Amino acid sequence: MNIYDSHSALKKKKISSLELITEALKKAHQNKNNSFISLTSDLALNQARTADEEISARGPRSWLHGIPYSLKDLFITKGIRTTAGSKILFNYVPPYDGFISKKISNAGGVLMGKVSCDEFGMGSTNENTPFGPVHHPLNPEFVAGGSSGGSAASVAEGSAAFSMGTDTGGSIRLPANFCGLVGFKPTYGRVSRYGQIAYGSSLDQAGPITHSVLDAACVMEFITEKDLLDVTNVANKKMSVVHELEKIKSGYLKDKTIGFSQEFIDACDPEVRNSLNDALKIFENEGAKLKNISLPHLKYSVAAYYLIATSEASTNLARYDGIHFGFRDKMSSKNLEDTYIRSRTLGFGEEVRKRIILGTFSLSAGYQDQYFAQACKVRRKIYEDFTTAFFQCDAIFSPVCASVAFKQGESKQDPIKMYMNDLYTIPVNLAGLPGLAIPFGHHKGLPTGFQLIGKSFQDEELLKIGHAFESVVKG
Repeated sequence: MNIYDSHSALKKKKISSLELITEALKKAHQNKNNSFISLTSDLALNQARTADEEISARGPRSWLHGIPYSLKDLFITKGIRTTAGSKILFNYVPPYDGFISKKISNAGGVLMGKVSCDEFGMGSTNENTPFGPVHHPLNPEFVAGGSSGGSAASVAEGSAAFSMGTDTGGSIRLPANFCGLVGFKPTYGRVSRYGQIAYGSSLDQAGPITHSVLDAACVMEFITEKDLLDVTNVANKKMSVVHELEKIKSGYLKDKTIGFSQEFIDACDPEVRNSLNDALKIFENEGAKLKNISLPHLKYSVAAYYLIATSEASTNLARYDGIHFGFRDKMSSKNLEDTYIRSRTLGFGEEVRKRIILGTFSLSAGYQDQYFAQACKVRRKIYEDFTTAFFQCDAIFSPVCASVAFKQGESKQDPIKMYMNDLYTIPVNLAGLPGLAIPFGHHKGLPTGFQLIGKSFQDEELLKIGHAFESVVKG
């Protein structure tokens, strides 16, 4: 079930939205992947009936009209529980809709429910949450990836045609890659963050997980409007690229220059490396020029990221104090300070507490210049590396991860190794660039793939290159 074909079937009245939603709900109940935190069955059925009435009278008003979708539980939804995958917001029901939920609702999308994520988006495996781990739809012994693991699993299992995730250091692209899906992280500022629960404010960006690049473009048309409620949302024209993608043939790649680092590819596991080299051969066979580029500061990206992201998280999560809203420990709290301490200690999981402590230390007196300020300087160097590289190429080809999906529990055994697996995705967030994960190949039943990195605010061009490659592979 994908957006583009479902839209066409709805338009021709070959299928109804109610039939789509009924089938999606059936799959949501059948699958045991633990993808949903809150399944909104009644709401979805009511929205589907309304959509069918509207489509019958006037036809679909958008690509998303009558299409089932899921939302990562970091997006604020009026009247629907929003937990951020955390105990501290376990029963929080927002009184308003955020930008993403409002725009997709206005486009006629049918909300299936809120899906699981690593707590506050902190993790790569979707195991860091009191709601339990999300299982890989193809093999439950493996993780679906994180932090948007519930988003990827819901699309892969068929309980949603697309899902909205968030990407702070790869949290859209990694689970998409693990589950054999397309994951698109737009340029920072291209999509409003209003109503998106924050982890790292200068890094977070919402984006879709879909079955195809064309489907990703269908979603992007409705979430790229200017939003005056988000000061980081850059005034830019609304994305309108679907009809251009429909016309693209494989010849589009001719004379495009694709940059890559052989050093990064060689560092991957053999099964991933072989898939990456095969993908590069396809680009070359289609007439693209391959250019080996240098990105010398990317090796420092993980260290810089975990200082910047945790520092911002320390600030953003200070509001969860056990007083204003969310979880409060009422046992043995002697005074206000004790209430703060106990509520935050019991409300936050281990990974979140760890990152808050690291971020608070990095911002503390005497250490801010030594750690946080230095990380910001490295971030600038990484941006300059990309800027220099883009003088030589139209897009950069890169692994998403050095391996296929991890086994459940592996991250607990070696957390540092898990952090280092973000090496390929983190630089894109530090530089604020668009990144597109595309599935390609399998190893022992698990998907492999790659990502394309584009120039700042040239998201449409990145989607065109990705769609052209996808068209060649799918025939």
